[in-house]
Order: sequence, then C-alpha cells, then structure tokens
Amino acid sequence: MPRQAQATPDQSGPNADRTRLAVCACCELDFPAWLADDEADDTRGWRCADCGRHRGDELAMVREHERELRLRLSQATEDLAAETHRANDYRRKMQAAARSRDHVLAQFARLARHHRATEHGCICGKRNCETLTVIDADWINDRIAAMYRLG
Repeated sequence: MPRQAQATPDQSGPNADRTRLAVCACCELDFPAWLADDEADDTRGWRCADCGRHRGDELAMVREHERELRLRLSQATEDLAAETHRANDYRRKMQAAARSRDHVLAQFARLARHHRATEHGCICGKRNCETLTVIDADWINDRIAAMYRLG
C-alpha cells in the first residue's frame, strides 16, 4: 500500500499546503504534494508529474525512472564531493589552529623559564613583572602542562 501525503511536522499555517510531501506510488520518491498528478485517486495512490506522463507504458516508465535516478545519483555525487572538500577544508583549518596554539604555548613555556614568582617578585628582578602576571595564569599553566603530557 503506498504511503500517503503528509505535512512536515515543523511547518504549519497558510504555507503548509505548499510544504506537504507525497510519496509517488510508482517511483516511491518524495515530491511536493501540490505537484501530484491531477487524476490521482485513493486506489492508485499519489503519482509525481514524471510518473503521471508514462501511465501504463512500461518502456516509458523505465526510461523516466532511469533518467530520474541518474539525475539524483549525479546530484548526490556532486554533493558528496562538495561536502568532502568542505570537511577537508575544516580539517586543515582545525589543524592549523592547533599548530598555532601549540606554538603560542611553547613561547609561553619559554617565557616561564625566565619569569617565576619569588618572595621578592619575579626571578627577572622586577617586583611587579607584567610578563609574570600573564604567564602565571592558571589556565595557561594547565595548557602548557597538557602540551608536555601529550608530547
């Protein structure tokens, strides 16, 4: 038994009729219900415009379905290529950000060797060392420690 048309759950109101989807009884693909074949009835089910054209002619049906499936396969292949490229681009950006973060943390680690708190100020000799106030933050020390733990 063919699936019946249904409104998408997240849309209602005056445009709900335009967003209702139907499933073609012939090709079993979703399509907007308002594009259904005008002669659709409950026994035959909904038919998309393409399947409405080949009524009863099996050769025409096979050609139409092959054409539609080739178009959808082509679109899916293009979408896959585009999304793969986008994912690779995001991966490169993420890796560049991680490398940049590691370089900054390495510089903080070098600064920490020359600026440590003592009872009289910083080991560099300044009583109110600005560099010490930056590198002595807990989150920076935690990140430096994690960087050394991870290698």
